[in-house]
Amino acid sequence: MPTDPNAWLLRVAHNVAVDALRAERRLVALGTEPNGVVDPPEPQIDDELQLMFLCCHPVLPRAAQIALTLKIASGFTSAQIARAFVSDERTIEQRIVRAKQRLRDEAVTLGLPDPPAYAARVVSVLDVLYLVFNEGHAMPSGDAAIDDGLCDDALRLVRILCDIDDEAPTAAHALRALFCFQASRVPARRADDGSLLLLHEQDRTRWRAPLIEEGLVSLGRAARGRELTRFHLEAGIAASHATARSHVDTDWRQIVGLYDQLRACAPSPIVEVNRALAVAMSAGAIAGLDELDAIPERSLLARYPYALAAYAELHASLGHLDAALSYLDRALAEQTAPAQRKLLLRKRAAISR
Repeated sequence: MPTDPNAWLLRVAHNVAVDALRAERRLVALGTEPNGVVDPPEPQIDDELQLMFLCCHPVLPRAAQIALTLKIASGFTSAQIARAFVSDERTIEQRIVRAKQRLRDEAVTLGLPDPPAYAARVVSVLDVLYLVFNEGHAMPSGDAAIDDGLCDDALRLVRILCDIDDEAPTAAHALRALFCFQASRVPARRADDGSLLLLHEQDRTRWRAPLIEEGLVSLGRAARGRELTRFHLEAGIAASHATARSHVDTDWRQIVGLYDQLRACAPSPIVEVNRALAVAMSAGAIAGLDELDAIPERSLLARYPYALAAYAELHASLGHLDAALSYLDRALAEQTAPAQRKLLLRKRAAISR
């Protein structure tokens, strides 16, 4: 029995409806044109995207736009949104109520905005899609390691954004590339026990080559302009992994350089931890530990399972098994997601042998 049966049923119904619409869009009636040529159908903006643009109206503050869109268009719970904003549920619920009332007061209607307004609102829409994909890819709650439905939906919607407009922002193409690279690894991310397999543990022959190819094409399109967003940088990092023959053969120096730009563009603890791990692969575990120790948010890192697991991994690689076990125990105390807990327990068992 799902934790929330109503939400589960709504998600299933949504996915069935999307599949049916996709099938209808592939069917093009043959006309009676004299030359026998049938014009391809014009790309249609998805109803879900229209709702996202409605929720991202500029009368709302940026944080309210994203919170409302996640709630109304993507069906996120207040707890999921609060986790994305590192906030509490009550604050998020109040923010959403105020946002709804503001849209009612302004008599905002459904539909795509005019080009100038479209360009302003699409930035928030891309942020929402990024959060939706990450929720499915990381699955911080529930027994499953990955929510394929959320990932597929976010990729579908960003594809529509890229295909419906020849002048789509380069950030949209960069986000599409990022989603493709991440989604290409999904078949290799699940272990037999339901836990996550880390990058160096994955069978790369199971990665989806067509998605990697699509990602590279999209990344090329993203490079056409002068804009450099976090989506460009994250897609560049993902591309380095996707095109490497093996984990060891990855261009770690290039990845460290991209993380240097990313932490200047969009600083966050997870960027810092990932950069430290890349430094460890490039310059050794001791250098990686030094980078972890240099991260200023010490109190946050002491409660952050991913950072604690990173400390454990680097200590284990140096043979400091007691320290590694201590960090894993601390990570387990902070981690609540079943799939991530299974990963930590598997690592602990391997060290304890």
